[in-house]
Amino acid sequence: MTTAGIQKIILEETKQRPLEMQSEILDFILYLKSKNTSKSKLDKLPLSLLQTDEIIHLEKEFADYKNLYPHE
Repeated sequence: MTTAGIQKIILEETKQRPLEMQSEILDFILYLKSKNTSKSKLDKLPLSLLQTDEIIHLEKEFADYKNLYPHE
């Protein structure tokens, strides 16, 4: 299936739904967009550019990691 074909089906299916469901579809599209955007940006940034609160969060996430998940 081509991109144009997929877009046409998505548009037709969306038009047939009530406004509330169209809003949910939009939310899902925006979620997917932000998910892809944020991941690609994070992959390219060095850890040294993290904000202090982000560093603290990561340190808490990995606190006692070796004891919780010992490598055999």
